[in-house]
Amino acid sequence: TAVGVGLGVALLLGASSVPNLLNNHSERTNARTIGMGEQQAQQRSDSSFLFHHVRSQFRGESMDGVLLRPEGSHPVLPPGVDTMPGPGEAVVSPALKELLESPDGKLLHDRLPYRVIGTIGDEGLSGPNENFYYAGSDKLSLKDGDRNGTHRAAAYGWHIQSPDMDPALLVLNLVGCIVLLMPVAIFIATAVRFGGERRDRRLAALRLVGADNHMARRIAAGEALLGSLFGLAVGVGLFLFGRQFIGAVDISSLNAFPTDLSPVPALAVLIALAVPASSVVVTLFALRGIAIEPLGVVRSAVPRRRRLWWRLPIPVIGLAILAAFGT
Repeated sequence: TAVGVGLGVALLLGASSVPNLLNNHSERTNARTIGMGEQQAQQRSDSSFLFHHVRSQFRGESMDGVLLRPEGSHPVLPPGVDTMPGPGEAVVSPALKELLESPDGKLLHDRLPYRVIGTIGDEGLSGPNENFYYAGSDKLSLKDGDRNGTHRAAAYGWHIQSPDMDPALLVLNLVGCIVLLMPVAIFIATAVRFGGERRDRRLAALRLVGADNHMARRIAAGEALLGSLFGLAVGVGLFLFGRQFIGAVDISSLNAFPTDLSPVPALAVLIALAVPASSVVVTLFALRGIAIEPLGVVRSAVPRRRRLWWRLPIPVIGLAILAAFGT
């Protein structure tokens, strides 16, 4: 039971970490963007620099970089870089450095003929597997006829105000998240009910030694609560262990660091409260049609008539809400 609940908790924690993962990835990418913010330099200054984006492919992998040429004695450093590379020098991502030092990197040296003087920190990369570099060049110029994508800037960073999400789209996203997470909730509820026959025998034994029916139900709820708390701890452990391998996952060029996969605090608290509470509710609901007697457990199998009236208004109400938001 604890392992099943733990797997469900790990999945819920992973799902609640997606917003932070996407947000952290966007923040790092925007922080290193050059020339897109309000601080773009128009005139040469002590902190300005020339830059030129370089994009290439090597055996199907992207090799993106930026050529830099300082125009003053105090140029702004890119995020994650401690030293401005001089002409013929480069600072590279750890993944690119590992590729350059591998046997396959001999062919790449001809395309990147720079002396590596350091590596880029995590705050300057979109992900651990990104092949990215900054290289110094003394050939960049803004002279007429020699632009070729070379520009001047004095700052890094691109900050835009995201528009508010349309209410109809927000409702659809909420419904989609609930539908996607519903199987996980059902899995946790099913895991809580494992071992029902052994639990019934224990409750019958408790009745035999003098416990009344209400006390037996409270004991069953306490067992479910304790098991769910242990499963919660197992789930947190599985989540922390599994996120160490998130760097090996690359989906649509989206690669992340293990620290990016951190649950939203409010959702983490909700999971920590909802899992134990749901385990107790499921256990009490399962005991609803059971009579616990000292010599055994009697289950009532009275067929219940299905009611259709409460199911029909639900899709109608949903369509009405979407229509109201659409107008």
